[in-house]
Amino acid sequence: MAPALKLWYFDIPGKAETIRILLNYGGIPFEDFTFKFEAWPEYKSKMPFGQVPVLEIDGKPLAQSAAIERYAAKLAGLIPDDVFAAAKVDEAHALITEIQDVLAPTYAIKDPEAKIKARQEAAAGPLKEKFAKLVSLLTAAGGIFLTGDAPTYADIALFKFMSGLVGGTMEGIPTDVFNEYPELKAFHKRVAELPPVKKMYENVTEGHRLSYKALPP
Repeated sequence: MAPALKLWYFDIPGKAETIRILLNYGGIPFEDFTFKFEAWPEYKSKMPFGQVPVLEIDGKPLAQSAAIERYAAKLAGLIPDDVFAAAKVDEAHALITEIQDVLAPTYAIKDPEAKIKARQEAAAGPLKEKFAKLVSLLTAAGGIFLTGDAPTYADIALFKFMSGLVGGTMEGIPTDVFNEYPELKAFHKRVAELPPVKKMYENVTEGHRLSYKALPP
């Protein structure tokens, strides 16, 4: 019998969107419980570590987005059975986390102009280096998905990260940031057209999630 799942997060894509895609990809029923930021004080004390996302599994909480993503990926069949192949998927996922970590410190910058400047500098330097590594990884795997010819949870994580950037969710990062990486743009299109992903976003007509349907030309 499938476990009863309830995902807790704000009513934005954020750190929960990869989890949502994974569960939808696997056709796994779950309650997507979202709330406004102003309601957070009401729920914070109930969450492990005082943070979200949290996935309740038959009433038992699982915290930390990376752990939840891996759990959801296992349910969805997006982690290989082979131990080494699974480790290579984790390796690719870790690289994506490294890329996100480049931008993470900018969230704490309070001055809007300083925040934008820091992100522009990241886009012009460290991010370029990381994107080049992604292209190399993709090319070495055959140019279809990050670790081979079948999608995994690492591909979903990269798809979500790319969609967020070009959707304008991070002020200071140009929405055409991937234009000089045709391999990555083709990758995004490939993931967006996977039937479960396409179905999830087919009725989106406005807002940040438009970029989950397709990148701007």
